[in-house]
Amino acid sequence: MLRKILIWMLTAFLVISILPLFAFAAEEPVLRSRGVLLMDMQSGQVLYGKNENERFYPASITKIMTAILALEHSSPHDQVKVSRLAMEQEGNRVYLVDGEVQSMENLLYGLMLNSGNDAAVAIAEHISGSVESFAELMNEKAKELGAKNTHFVNPNGLHDPNHYTTPYDITLIARYAMNHPKFREIVKTETLPWHGKEWESVLYNINPMLYNYEGANGVKTGYTDQARQTMVVSASRDGRVLIGTLMEADLKQTIREDAAALLDYGFNQFATKQLAERNQVVTTLSFDKKLSTDVIIAFDWYYSFAKSQGPSIQSQIHLNPAAQPPLAAGTAVGTLEFTADGKKIGSVPLLTAKDVAAPPGFLGIGISKLFIWWYLLIPLPFLLFGFLVVRSKVRAANQMRVQNFRDYQNQNYY
Repeated sequence: MLRKILIWMLTAFLVISILPLFAFAAEEPVLRSRGVLLMDMQSGQVLYGKNENERFYPASITKIMTAILALEHSSPHDQVKVSRLAMEQEGNRVYLVDGEVQSMENLLYGLMLNSGNDAAVAIAEHISGSVESFAELMNEKAKELGAKNTHFVNPNGLHDPNHYTTPYDITLIARYAMNHPKFREIVKTETLPWHGKEWESVLYNINPMLYNYEGANGVKTGYTDQARQTMVVSASRDGRVLIGTLMEADLKQTIREDAAALLDYGFNQFATKQLAERNQVVTTLSFDKKLSTDVIIAFDWYYSFAKSQGPSIQSQIHLNPAAQPPLAAGTAVGTLEFTADGKKIGSVPLLTAKDVAAPPGFLGIGISKLFIWWYLLIPLPFLLFGFLVVRSKVRAANQMRVQNFRDYQNQNYY
């Protein structure tokens, strides 16, 4: 059932994310980053895009995928032994050494705060046995999340010509990751003491937005010579949460200014409204006086729109007429469809709130059992008719034999 709901949610998201919000957005920001995407975290709708489906090198924002896979495929208490390959990684590190043992939780903080390339390889080898196998896992997860123009080669984002993503894809991945409580806790952490085998220090989160933008709560920055400056940023204000990606900016200052302008644009120009609440009762299904169930909404659902427009939003319940007991709790029996100014904007599945047994049939026999008995009785009239026909023919034959015998006895012979 959870898998079915997830499929419904992803389908709804893909429909919503392509709505033409750009058409009625005003005063779009002037940004110098080559690739940009802004998304509402709650609705999943795209609020702004610039070369959002073009491939770019991600650099260290790759580590968003590494972190979420670590959280899903290991325990924070796992003890991870560092290899020589991990120790020899270049760029940002937490200075792990060959044979050192660190908890998975410590490595995740080293990965996301200090952008440790060595921590990324240690995590990958612990989960999959090798960097190559872990990259396969990364690509499988990317496809699962709808990131179709992404290909990972390593867990840290060090340059490889075959290691790329798009602003749209990496935002999808980051949005998914930000729904994990531990991931959110890690990426909003500003400082953390680090106790390594050969390095004692304090980790400082290198995401500058945490210190320079009101409501910022994540997620990751990156840089290589080929990728230039990259950033995925999220922020929360007045109950709304936005997440954006900026790629291929020339300077740190440029990408910080672009990120602030992008978020300001999203908060100032758009609003988001919750249209459906998970487990909210919307109607009741009644099959007879004793058999009924509440019909509930499968998951929370939000809709984003330009503040200048303020659309008229309506909803309509569509129930499946074929839904008949017995029904298990959580069975999809219809949809709640939403329209804005008469145009369909999406729908959410409706589920049964409890089990509904088969209604009682004749003499208390369950309806399903009664149907079985009726099927068994269907041949009975034909058998009875055949019996009567045969019986009639046998009786006629017997009467004929008796009559013939009498005629024989009464004959006069000359």
